[in-house]
Amino acid sequence: MVSDKPARTTMEGMIWNANHVLDSALDPKTNGIPRDLFKQCRGIVLLSVIEAGFCFSGNVGTGVVMARADDGTWSPPSAVGLAGMGFGFMFGAETKDILILIMDNNTLQAYSGDGVIKFGGQVGITAGPVGREIDASVALGTGGAGGAFAYTFSQGLFGGAALEGAAIGARKGENDRFYGKVATPQDVLFTKGSVNVPADSGIEDLWKKLELLKEGKTAELTSDQLSKKESMKVVANKAAEEAKASQTDLVSVEESAKSNGNGAAPMDASF
Repeated sequence: MVSDKPARTTMEGMIWNANHVLDSALDPKTNGIPRDLFKQCRGIVLLSVIEAGFCFSGNVGTGVVMARADDGTWSPPSAVGLAGMGFGFMFGAETKDILILIMDNNTLQAYSGDGVIKFGGQVGITAGPVGREIDASVALGTGGAGGAFAYTFSQGLFGGAALEGAAIGARKGENDRFYGKVATPQDVLFTKGSVNVPADSGIEDLWKKLELLKEGKTAELTSDQLSKKESMKVVANKAAEEAKASQTDLVSVEESAKSNGNGAAPMDASF
């Protein structure tokens, strides 16, 4: 079956998918995520589980992390990979998109490092509450929430996600390729102006949608926005094909499962 998504092995595809997840969060027909969490979060991770064709050595997903500055503006995205989840998760009935809201600066710093961090070990992560207008104070706590809240989006619904045991790490080479220079996660996320945002890349769309979610608004895609989404899918597929030869962390799903023996993604993957 032909996927309705582009390849997500490059930043172009990961940005496309990040916009897709935020479109779902804004859709008035979905149950949504509490706006209080979008108001108070310090960062966001938007991931897509790779379900066929190619994955990353030891990884089952790709995505981006973004940081919110003290003035409320958002950084450009930095590329990440997801590891440590069995291939049963990857080959579930539905491709799963994952959204993680990072609630404090210490956790955000952990996500922005060059190494690999493990959910539930090095950073706290909790299945998040659902519903745009629910009072999130219980989840946040009177002293403010630490760690992160995780969600999956599947079959038109958001739900809290348990990700303990999985791990996430930077894809530094993909940052460098996309931004056309050495672009460390720290620079991309915390140093304004360190990278130039490519025109029509979809990054500015991410910023606009995050602002709408913070305000508790909903929105449906217009015909022009749907056409743009289709055009960006073509761009993402072309970028994936052109970058394939130079991406050293790219292996076939079959090779990764065979090398691991039991079909589970190993924890010591190099991102």
